[in-house]
Amino acid sequence: MKTLFSFLVAFFCAISCLQAQSVSGKVVDQQEQPVPFATVQAGARYGVITNIEGEFTFNIPDESISDSITISCLGFETLEIALGDFSGGTIVLREKVTELDEVLVSNKQLTPEEIVGAMMEVAPELHQVSDFSEVFFMRNQENQRLMDFSFEVDKASKTSRSDLRTLNSEVEALTQSLVGRRFNFFTEYYGDHLRLNDSVKVNVERSVILKDKKRDISSEEITKKLINTIRPYLDTAATYKVKTGLIKVEDSLKTDEIFEQDLDSTKGKTRYVKSMLRWKLKDHQSFYKNEDLDFLQKRNRYTYALEGYSNIDGESVYIIAFSPKRGSAMFLGKMYINVFDFGLMRMEYEMQEGEHLQNINLKLLLGIKYREDRVKVMADYRKNEDGKYYLKFGRKSSGMYAYISRPLKFIKNREDRSDNRQVFKIDFMFELDNVSTSEIYIAENNPVSPETFKAVEEQERFQPLEIEVYDPGIWEGYNIIAPIEAIRNYGNSAKEL
Repeated sequence: MKTLFSFLVAFFCAISCLQAQSVSGKVVDQQEQPVPFATVQAGARYGVITNIEGEFTFNIPDESISDSITISCLGFETLEIALGDFSGGTIVLREKVTELDEVLVSNKQLTPEEIVGAMMEVAPELHQVSDFSEVFFMRNQENQRLMDFSFEVDKASKTSRSDLRTLNSEVEALTQSLVGRRFNFFTEYYGDHLRLNDSVKVNVERSVILKDKKRDISSEEITKKLINTIRPYLDTAATYKVKTGLIKVEDSLKTDEIFEQDLDSTKGKTRYVKSMLRWKLKDHQSFYKNEDLDFLQKRNRYTYALEGYSNIDGESVYIIAFSPKRGSAMFLGKMYINVFDFGLMRMEYEMQEGEHLQNINLKLLLGIKYREDRVKVMADYRKNEDGKYYLKFGRKSSGMYAYISRPLKFIKNREDRSDNRQVFKIDFMFELDNVSTSEIYIAENNPVSPETFKAVEEQERFQPLEIEVYDPGIWEGYNIIAPIEAIRNYGNSAKEL
């Protein structure tokens, strides 16, 4: 009976795949410029969004789902194409001239400040931050540049001066080969994300890591290279006390923990994805509580202007532009606020040049400097069946500069007084600039009950697929954000940065 059931499941899955059709295309405006973040939708539950280059790949479901495909985007006329005629290719959207709704004309005209104030007042009730189950796709891109790097062994007990010079020569050759390098890589996740009150469950159905390991300049990979260089000079049978300056890092670290520990230990662990989702969604879902967004929290620093009206997903919206009025203001951008319930339906903002969020400068005292800047965010919100707004699509890019210059000392723990007291002292300096971009697309959002949440069993680990050259077949059958050119060409060009 079990075998028969498995056969029937496989059979119907095969039939479903045969009925589905995958098409790729590009959405452009009348000037043939790409239209990013346009929605390509079939029915209420099947859809995808164009990437920043206007491209999409869409798996068209069974015709019983819908008889047409709808393509919509803010500022453009909605285009509807019969499912049988939909074949992808280049699709042109016409710009839309918004006519003012009669209700708007008759309503009392609110000031831009009053509209933003009303939005902030209703946001905690209207915008969903809990009690949901959603299907998510998340893509992260890291674009790193190693600005400077030095590493020198100052002292190595039981090591001759000649061997120490040889060791430092090897380390210098390694560091010089890395300085100035640029490196980018991508990570992608698709799965289910459930939240009930403060409890979260995540199950990752598929994960892809696109990374050229030979070119990797991440701190983890550099650490591995350096550890392998100094490994012959430490006693692998001993334990070590590890100190950086006056600060003790570890009291009894085994050498196999130094050399053989998987430094990518978070890879493939659901708790890591859960944590990443929480922090990346914070900017989007709980925007009204985000203290960094001074254009919402400290509105006296800004000038707000009603630029006009538009239509998003059949809803009339105010277009509110904001710009700094005072020197302490950090952002400029636009908000698209529902005319009738004041829900935020879209938000775009970017940080002014020279501004920053976190800025820690203890370079002289502790040899540490960190700065987060170059923030740029776009978020789209839609209503679920309960009338609550949820994040449909969010994109954030930000810059991170980090500098660290510290001594690191390994002191061998002696088992008895007759044992030699080995000391291994290192001075290192690391300066890195990174631009991180994350995109989150919610394919489906539904309310979740306590019973349903409790019944879902959360996985602890998943197996990511690690590749060094892009493979177009990896996401076949999934409706995700289409890969950008940098992904499609990854690993195929020696000139790639």
